[in-house]
Amino acid sequence: MFLGGFASGSPARGLTHIGYGICFTTSRLIGIDLEANGGGALGGTMAGFIHGELMPQLSPKESAKTISDLERMKEFEMEKDQISRVELKKPGLPGMGHIVITPKDGKPEKITLRYRIA
Repeated sequence: MFLGGFASGSPARGLTHIGYGICFTTSRLIGIDLEANGGGALGGTMAGFIHGELMPQLSPKESAKTISDLERMKEFEMEKDQISRVELKKPGLPGMGHIVITPKDGKPEKITLRYRIA
């Protein structure tokens, strides 16, 4: 079942992947690249939320469709029992922070968090 997630234009993966999202199901974490994989298919990423909410209440049918959409947009995924650690460093003075998802085996996935001062 789809639990929730967020997506926006601020998170990035490396220098070229701007626009990223992290979503959660009952069994895994899914990283989605909005720029390359069409994040608008999630019903709009209003205020960084999925379906306008951080944790929407979806019917089983809506949940299955959302997970199917995420499958098409995913850049990586990790089963929840394979995640060793999740590190969150909030953006500091240079305007950058990060989320690092470290698996028990394999290479960590890093998502950069940026904010702009207008």
